[in-house]
Amino acid sequence: MTAVGGRGPDLAAKVAIVTGAGSGVGRATALALAAAGATPVLVGRTEATLAETARLVRGRGGAAFVAPADVADEEAVDRVVAGGVAELGGIDILVVAAGVGLYGPVQTYALADWQATLATNLTGAFLCCRAVLGPMRERGGGAIVAVASGAGKQGYANLAAYAASKFGLIGFMQSLAAEVGEVGIKVGTVVPGSIVTDFAGGSAAEKRAAMEQGSGRKYLEPDDVAEAILFLVRQPARAWTQELNLWPF
Repeated sequence: MTAVGGRGPDLAAKVAIVTGAGSGVGRATALALAAAGATPVLVGRTEATLAETARLVRGRGGAAFVAPADVADEEAVDRVVAGGVAELGGIDILVVAAGVGLYGPVQTYALADWQATLATNLTGAFLCCRAVLGPMRERGGGAIVAVASGAGKQGYANLAAYAASKFGLIGFMQSLAAEVGEVGIKVGTVVPGSIVTDFAGGSAAEKRAAMEQGSGRKYLEPDDVAEAILFLVRQPARAWTQELNLWPF
């Protein structure tokens, strides 16, 4: 891990692992957490994009640690968490924002694509959550937030694998919440509608252009989802939101 920059107020002394931190919602969340004073540990498969997120954090006066890893790799995930504990003293927050979308009809859908989708979107969430539970218990509590999808509530044509992974993620987070709430670990899920990113087919620029041309389609910005995540991790000790549905307005 490579240290970058200084810190700000509010969530000062909090250590936050953010998966998918190289782009989209993960990057926006890392920037929001750093602006609030937390130190994000940036996790993703591409070191160059993580380094760019770290540069943006540093440019705003924050601090970040770059930790390249595939969330579907059990040993890599365990190394990231162990490194965060060793270098930063513990883990307070986990944001599960890593995700892949490999779309297509079930009849011709490749098994490899099915396995890759579930490996990142569901198994990766399990591995990351499992790895942080011990360090969070040692800290006396913590917050875990996963980014699901409207496709985790309603299946759509050509999104069977993605929907299955997100339905599973919501159920997994509900079960985890029931297991660890009594030890002070709050577990919640943000369920956003469509977001202006390069994810899910079509570039962010194309999606913005479609909105400007009056297509009738509305999108959230990554910052909108990041603010929802920040709201969850800032809740008073007596408050807890298990699921937050977030739709474009």
